[in-house]
Amino acid sequence: MEKEIITDIITSLNSSLKEKGEYVQFNDPSYRPIKISKEHFHEIGDRADNAKIAFIDGGNTEILKAPNFSVQLIRIYHTIYKENRRISSKKQEFYILISAINQKDNIVYRTKFFGLNKEELDFSSFDQTLRQGNHRISISKIGNAIRRFLELETAKGLTEELEKQDIIMIDGDLKSSITNERGYLDRLYEAAAKKDIVIAAISKTSELFTENGNVLIPVLEELAPENEWYYHPLVEINNQAHKVDLHIVKLNKNSRYIFKLEIFKGTNQATDKILSVLMENSRDPVFLGYPYGLIEADQFARVSNREKDYLKTVFMTKLGKDNMKIAQYLNTSNTHNILDSISY
Repeated sequence: MEKEIITDIITSLNSSLKEKGEYVQFNDPSYRPIKISKEHFHEIGDRADNAKIAFIDGGNTEILKAPNFSVQLIRIYHTIYKENRRISSKKQEFYILISAINQKDNIVYRTKFFGLNKEELDFSSFDQTLRQGNHRISISKIGNAIRRFLELETAKGLTEELEKQDIIMIDGDLKSSITNERGYLDRLYEAAAKKDIVIAAISKTSELFTENGNVLIPVLEELAPENEWYYHPLVEINNQAHKVDLHIVKLNKNSRYIFKLEIFKGTNQATDKILSVLMENSRDPVFLGYPYGLIEADQFARVSNREKDYLKTVFMTKLGKDNMKIAQYLNTSNTHNILDSISY
């Protein structure tokens, strides 16, 4: 009986995947889809270029948590390559304390920075850009937003170090979707434009669909050439929160992976020149077709579970018996951990 059900599921799935579609789907009038066509595939050529490319990623982990506060470590890492060789790298670490406070009869989450000279940041506990459904935001989620802001600030700082026609590559995308994020992006774009530096972002995953509900990338892959390529134009974007040209790219002909790439519209460099530099950095067999600089940035920005456990032990030791009041707050959030540790 179970085998028959599984067979029926697979048959139904195969049937649904036959509906390819002709356009990428956006439920926003500021995105005008362009009909999918083989003519929009472009070969990425081998072009010698001396441009430097900086890769940025961040990681964060929660060390202490209660419903009304969160202590987190944020780590930002960047590495710079030239002619496919690393020429510099830097890792920065900061702690943040996010606390719930009353502000004009509303609960606000205030972030205080330690190890970084930065003004406190406030988020409404019902911020529409962070919450799901009608529930108050979990205070833990603020750490992800703060990490994103610090990644963008790091990128802006790198514009002072880089030169004309160099490239800054960010993990993720360049869409402003969080409160205050647009300001960070606009300041980055302004700094980059002054020196003619390219700002781009690449996503490891893509949730783009066609109008028939199929996933866009496999649909394009069936039409794609065999060599390295980029697909453009796909959509015309007229959205001030998303000032990019969107591309789909395959950076190594032997790779099974295809990615979404966004390039800030204010750049003066040709797309094929940018992608040729990126292609050169995407030959490592550890993740063929994905820029090695971002693999490195991910590994050095990531906070391991071992590090998290060590930091939690240090904090709990410092709390000691004199801080039982704080420990009582932590107990309001750790009941799931107790249940998870019980084995039957």
